Amino acid sequence: MHITILADSIDTQYAGIHHYTKNLIENLLKIDDKNTYTIIHPKPNKWLTSIINTASLNDRKSILPQNPESIPTTSPELSPRISEIIIPRSKFPGGETIRRFFKIPKIINKISPDIVIEPCHIGPFRLKKGIRKILIVHDITPILFPHFHTFRGRFIHKLFLKKSLKNADIIITPSQTTKDDILKKYQPKAKISVIHLGVNPIDRPIPSSKLTQLEEAIFQDDNTFLQNFPNLKPYLLYLGTIEPRKNLETLVDAFIELKTTNEIPHKLVLAGQIGWKSKTLLKKIAKYNKTQTPPHSPQIITTNHVTESKKNILLQNADIFIYPSLYEGFGLPPLEAMNAGIPVICSKGGSLKGIYKNTALLFNPNDKETLKKHILSLIKNTNKNSRRNTLIKNGLSFAKTHTWQKTAKETLKTILY
Repeated sequence: MHITILADSIDTQYAGIHHYTKNLIENLLKIDDKNTYTIIHPKPNKWLTSIINTASLNDRKSILPQNPESIPTTSPELSPRISEIIIPRSKFPGGETIRRFFKIPKIINKISPDIVIEPCHIGPFRLKKGIRKILIVHDITPILFPHFHTFRGRFIHKLFLKKSLKNADIIITPSQTTKDDILKKYQPKAKISVIHLGVNPIDRPIPSSKLTQLEEAIFQDDNTFLQNFPNLKPYLLYLGTIEPRKNLETLVDAFIELKTTNEIPHKLVLAGQIGWKSKTLLKKIAKYNKTQTPPHSPQIITTNHVTESKKNILLQNADIFIYPSLYEGFGLPPLEAMNAGIPVICSKGGSLKGIYKNTALLFNPNDKETLKKHILSLIKNTNKNSRRNTLIKNGLSFAKTHTWQKTAKETLKTILY
């Protein structure tokens, strides 16, 4: 069968849907040698080019295993299992609407795939009959909690989500929570399948001696800041977009109080893209950091976007991972922390309570006092802390059952039915 994936997110963002789409594409190709794939996206992408070249090379080796060294790395005659179609975005007013409602459907209808996957809630639109439409909805927070989202995000979901759900042949969600939210709000006729997200294996452990490399990697574009930042460990870590829904104000306030009252030695690292409505939080962080001695020794560090390799180093060297989000459709970062062998504290917001009830210390999103107690319970007597060790053990076991390859296998089984 011919499967088309609408993959704008691999070019246009670094949030959860970006990681989901990349890992879905990569792992579908690893497990599936029967179907062909076309990836539609807006601009050239080095990662996707590498994926296509690797898949093409592997295909050629399977055809000519007797002498793989003689196989060229590129071949115009090859018809690979994966190809791409670039449909650029327009900067002109209304250009994106024309692209999504006319240009993309025209191309899809022309190549006539059997299945089209939309990983980003809205679409696909105006497809001819016979093309199976798969819609992936990670959460419906733009509808449930509109104040956490930009006007554009709220407007688009309010205008098109209901229609997208109605038109879908199959809907996939990452959690029972999102499925229940959709059923309660929209009652679509399409089957809704719950398929959890996953993680990839990572090399463990990264020794403390590599912390200098970590600092250089994170702050390589800011030498002045690096010079005044000699010691990172120990630190508490948050990973994700800096935006209101992530409830970082509660985490920052709890951290400042623990530094003041309990004099914990830790720093707090907030690693992730700076999102919307973050100015007030960033000002609070800057104001607090200015009060620290010695001068220019910040206790709360924001990194902005980090690459996968930097993220893994940050995770493996953290003392505790904290995820205070007010609401999540799945909540991938806690799973990534468990995969790195780090104890996790997370809120009970949305799906988090159900997914991580046996593998993390939980707290109500606005319960700052319980969050502080959890942090203190995990930093005392680190080597002999049975609670901490149990969380690490359970987290690692949980992560082993949640891989991207498993996500891809369940997705393929669902869409092919």
